[in-house]
Amino acid sequence: MRRLLSALICFASTNFAGAPSALAEVVPWLYEVEVPVANQTPAARLSASKVALLELLTRLTGLIHVPRVQAVAGALAAPDLYYNQFRFVEVETLDEDGLRVQALRLRIQFERASVLRLLKEAALPIWRSNRPKVIAWVVVEANGVREILGADSRSDLAMALQQRAKQRGLSLVLPLLDLQDQLQVDPAAVWGRLSAVLDSASERYDADIVLVGRVQAISGGSWAVGWEFWIDGELKPFAGQSMDVVALASYGVDFLADELVQRYAVLGRSPQDIRLGITGIRSPADYGNLLRYLGGLEFVDEVNLTRVYGDRMGLVVTTRAEPDQLLKMFALDRYLSEIDVSLAIGLDIELVWQRR
Repeated sequence: MRRLLSALICFASTNFAGAPSALAEVVPWLYEVEVPVANQTPAARLSASKVALLELLTRLTGLIHVPRVQAVAGALAAPDLYYNQFRFVEVETLDEDGLRVQALRLRIQFERASVLRLLKEAALPIWRSNRPKVIAWVVVEANGVREILGADSRSDLAMALQQRAKQRGLSLVLPLLDLQDQLQVDPAAVWGRLSAVLDSASERYDADIVLVGRVQAISGGSWAVGWEFWIDGELKPFAGQSMDVVALASYGVDFLADELVQRYAVLGRSPQDIRLGITGIRSPADYGNLLRYLGGLEFVDEVNLTRVYGDRMGLVVTTRAEPDQLLKMFALDRYLSEIDVSLAIGLDIELVWQRR
């Protein structure tokens, strides 16, 4: 038994080259934040990097207002300790009034491990970087004409949608509106929220969630907006009204992001040990892939092997997640599936490894 354990541990620590990505749907830009900066002086960079760190904490926790607990206050006093790259860029963006401007921006690449340690020290929630892909079908009606927002749209609303999605850490895209999309979807289908049409057209984008928006010009220069999406078989609708295009975008993005955070964020509770029984581990490569997957989960602090029996293993995972949350994450990733009938005594969850 000791000889087998030793061989597996040795292999897992040295042979990850062919292992599957632990977080296949990870948001690639999650730890890169871009914020306005007054100029390129060290003082301006320090001020802007504080704003960038707060935005990153919003992305990672799901909290729009991050509590200034001691650990967070200390990090904001020295944000340079949490990033390893930065550069200044000129980009077109929207200002606070929703106006399009050319602005100097500071683009910062934060260091994942350091920021995750901060979240755990501050006992903040963790919303993992593996997030649903969202396709947004948005139709705008003005002066009797309806138009779908596309990926190449330079409208203020399209820019505001993408900007707000970045701020909240959502992987959101607008449709290409190429010939294929035009043959499948017209503005009436989006306005009528024809799910059969939109679901079919969304398949090419490999989207997990279809967000539908209807924006209509009304009297007085104001706009009415209605947003909806389906999740776990449940329809989620939201309606609002504003004269501010940035607010219209925020309504939809925040509405969706808040729902996802409520479902998937792991609260900053004290870590606990959860005992897993995992079958289907048939080689050292399987074991290495399993360790890589579990170790890559932001809410898992430690993984310890306790037993090996045939193609089954006993593991203790130290995590802030509850067992039902772990199962939900495993189901989303499709690497581990729950077994209905437990095969061993003394385990919290019994699973099977899905080899790829």
